[in-house]
Amino acid sequence: MNQEAFRAGQEPPAEWAGAATESFADFADRVDGKEDVPLRASLAGGVATLTLDRPHRRNSLDLTLSRHLLLGLMCAGDDPRVRTVVITGNGGAFCAGDDVGSVRRWRLGDRADTPFDPITSDAHYLRVCEAILHLPKPVVVGLTGAAAGAGAEIACAADFRLADTRASIGSCLAGVGHVGNVVLMSRLTGPARATEIYLTGRMVSGDEAVRLGLFDRLCEPEDFDRELADLAGRFAALPTASVGLFKELRERSWGQPAEYGLRLQDTYHLKTHATVADAREGMAAFAEKRPPRFTGA
Repeated sequence: MNQEAFRAGQEPPAEWAGAATESFADFADRVDGKEDVPLRASLAGGVATLTLDRPHRRNSLDLTLSRHLLLGLMCAGDDPRVRTVVITGNGGAFCAGDDVGSVRRWRLGDRADTPFDPITSDAHYLRVCEAILHLPKPVVVGLTGAAAGAGAEIACAADFRLADTRASIGSCLAGVGHVGNVVLMSRLTGPARATEIYLTGRMVSGDEAVRLGLFDRLCEPEDFDRELADLAGRFAALPTASVGLFKELRERSWGQPAEYGLRLQDTYHLKTHATVADAREGMAAFAEKRPPRFTGA
């Protein structure tokens, strides 16, 4: 984004409305390895990997990082070559939340370099979480360190959380007088436990995080890269279009009466039969007693 236009408060370009302007491979080529972009991006075997790369700030979100993370997710969502998205962090932390210095400048009226929309004041982590929830593909978060505040929100928005034994997750917002980590964390832990985590400010780790649903799987640090690659590869081999419909149904049915949810579920089941080529392949493979060959369509 043109920084002069951003500082002048002009209307943001089209990608902020949710339309990807390039393939994920082109996005990765454009940003990866650039010193002024604190995000690494790669695509291999249908797996798009986005690595937060501000280790000196514990991968906290400033304008540049949050903007590129959102754009990367949008490009991955629109690119048929992407079958799974992985988000992870570099340097011993996943994400410490919004950058405190940036937030302080925002409170003082500086809208030029903060992780908030200059017009609506929407936090960019909010848009990132929405993009993850609605991305029509599996999203895996890999944690090798702390996820707090907005970083915990991003982790909770994902479809699967793989953590090594050094990882932890929590709110830490009550200690600075802020509110957050209510909606998505409560979906995983239930409201009572999310409240306790918010009030105490403690970080949850290890077997407890698995037990509460904050982590889906725990592994040793030396096994993390292999397990993350294996998991992403398995998800990339799934019928991607069906996964996308599952996620859409999940969001539409959440919190609704059971009868409404079941009717909606049946509608999506019929839609799968009518529109998903992999659904036909899956049925044929089952009848022929062979492994399915899903293409993602």
